[in-house]
Amino acid sequence: MSKLNTDVIIVGGGLVGATLAALLGKSGIACIILEAGSKTNQSKAYAADPRALALTHASRHIFDSINVWSRLPKDRIAYFEGMYVWDENGKGNVEFDSADLCQSMLGYIVEQSVLQGTLELVIDSMPGIKVNHNTGLTDMRWQEDHVSVTLDNGEELTAQLVVGADGVKSTCRKLAGINYKVHDYQQTAVACVVKTTLPHENIARQRFLTDGPLAFLPMSDDKQCAIVWSTTHKQAEELLKMSTTDFNMFLQESFEHTLGEIPESEPRASFPLSRAEAEHYCVERFALAGDAAHSIHPLAGQGANLGLLDAASLGQLIVKAKTGNKDIASRRVLRTYERWRRGENKLMMMTMESFKYAFENQTPPVPVLRNSALNIANSFIPLKHTIMRHAMGLAGDLPDIAKGHSI
Repeated sequence: MSKLNTDVIIVGGGLVGATLAALLGKSGIACIILEAGSKTNQSKAYAADPRALALTHASRHIFDSINVWSRLPKDRIAYFEGMYVWDENGKGNVEFDSADLCQSMLGYIVEQSVLQGTLELVIDSMPGIKVNHNTGLTDMRWQEDHVSVTLDNGEELTAQLVVGADGVKSTCRKLAGINYKVHDYQQTAVACVVKTTLPHENIARQRFLTDGPLAFLPMSDDKQCAIVWSTTHKQAEELLKMSTTDFNMFLQESFEHTLGEIPESEPRASFPLSRAEAEHYCVERFALAGDAAHSIHPLAGQGANLGLLDAASLGQLIVKAKTGNKDIASRRVLRTYERWRRGENKLMMMTMESFKYAFENQTPPVPVLRNSALNIANSFIPLKHTIMRHAMGLAGDLPDIAKGHSI
């Protein structure tokens, strides 16, 4: 084999790319991360972040395995024991309680910046991982036993495998010639952190409004929530332009004053919503993970969890190949990864899409049928338990570390 700069080049140093690097690094597999952005300012990493992530038990196990979870600030980890969902256009509702599955919680809420900052600290301590910040990619060339990449500063690097984890607008996916099929939902999500006058009681709440779902995710402060409001582009623009006072008033009314009044809210952020999936997750010596491979509607907060499972699954296969003195970028390894993750991701993507359209359809008799279905689901315990186990990361074809095992 030709002399290489590293074993794996990971394009994108966000949650998915950094997690994959840490998983490989702890097993002695050398990685170079190419990150277009600057290194996280650790003094700002723990500022309030509207991008709060709902993490499953599987994701927590993944972070445990790379010593990230234990280093997170304890006062920034929230958890939710229950979830309550109801419809603006009817009387249907469904409640989920972790105690029904003999679990102490359904999941966790952690701000993205806190996770990212902690991940970078862990990676900095791994000698086999090098991170090139403020670095772009301009070209990729495939050879029989390696891939060469050209950076925007003219430097050339080589590795057995290149992994694209650089998001929905992935540069390396385009260089690899992989089509990315996008379905635009014609919606925008508005996110921020708010204070409420009533405690959230560690319950995640979601109200399906006519134009999209409004979710309140409990944070570590019992009167603080991260909200994600998916709605039309027009209403999102109006929400972003409102004064803080008007926004707080409109938000509490739209949520039926469920948590009382909203006296405070942090600056709002927004992002467009779409479903997308790459035509292929891999080609010769190249694989995609996270948003570079697929994106999903945020109504159940599963996007980050799916990306982390991509990283754990690919990491498990690479480590297994390395341990067996096999080619870590062989067609067999990469095709196994694609078959494994495409099926799991597709199931979750289609499930979320069916919920989205079912709740948006207000044509009679759909609202009546929908609310009846909610009430039936709420009383049909086996169905509730099945939904909960998958949503909590306790079921499905999971990689070993997502089940709390080593790889």
